[in-house]
Amino acid sequence: MDTGRIQDMLAHTGEQLGIHTNFSLMLVTMALLLCRVLPVMTLTPMIGGETTPTEVKFGLGVIIALVLVPQVALERIPQSPVYVVGVLMKELFVGYTLAFIVGRVFDAANVGGQLMDNLSGTNMAQVLVPALQQQVSLYASLKVQLFVTLFLTLDGHHLVINALADSLITVPLDGFPHFSHGMWPFFQLVARVFGDLFMVALAVCAPVLLAAFLTDLALGMINRVAPQVQVFFIAMQIKPAVSILVVFTAIHLILARAQHEFGDMFKFLREAIRLLG
Repeated sequence: MDTGRIQDMLAHTGEQLGIHTNFSLMLVTMALLLCRVLPVMTLTPMIGGETTPTEVKFGLGVIIALVLVPQVALERIPQSPVYVVGVLMKELFVGYTLAFIVGRVFDAANVGGQLMDNLSGTNMAQVLVPALQQQVSLYASLKVQLFVTLFLTLDGHHLVINALADSLITVPLDGFPHFSHGMWPFFQLVARVFGDLFMVALAVCAPVLLAAFLTDLALGMINRVAPQVQVFFIAMQIKPAVSILVVFTAIHLILARAQHEFGDMFKFLREAIRLLG
């Protein structure tokens, strides 16, 4: 069955149902919308990350795109194939940029958790998570899931969807970014987001970093006073216990820092959308 016959069938079905819509135009609009929405839904852990089935994330992206279709529907189908490819590439660029900014805090939580595992010695206690089908460290998994839960509790996902809607106004589906403030401020913002990722990771693991340093310092002093003490084997038992105690003692500080970083993330997101316009 050729494409023309399918379009005629869709148009006839729409007329029978009282729906006066150009289905071809709607399909093109949906394709462009999905190129912008799906990277945010599938690449960021804000709805569970890799633990969430791909079908769920894809279905959520399609639903959000359907909700946004009436406000951003194209007036006509672009006739030039080169223009269509260019618009699709532009939508992927915008979608991946927004996804990179949204995933900033979650990636920092993962990096900070891995640093905590390396410092406390718990990186040897890796577990197999069936949903991920890979070995993960304990604190990395804890931090990511903690940040995702806090993000959803604060309705951060609603703010991300609002930002997607605002980006459709600033950069329309059939238009290209104007970079009204120049291209350099935009890429400087992206570079700053990447640089701040490591700063946030260090801030998240700072309590365990300090506790591990002080524990190593104390064990080193003991080793200097009593060389016969097997400090290495003692550290393997003391450092994980100290890190657990410090994490649960400073959990309120970590959550407060996470809320602050979420606020900065949304500032970066709005600024990036503004610079694209």
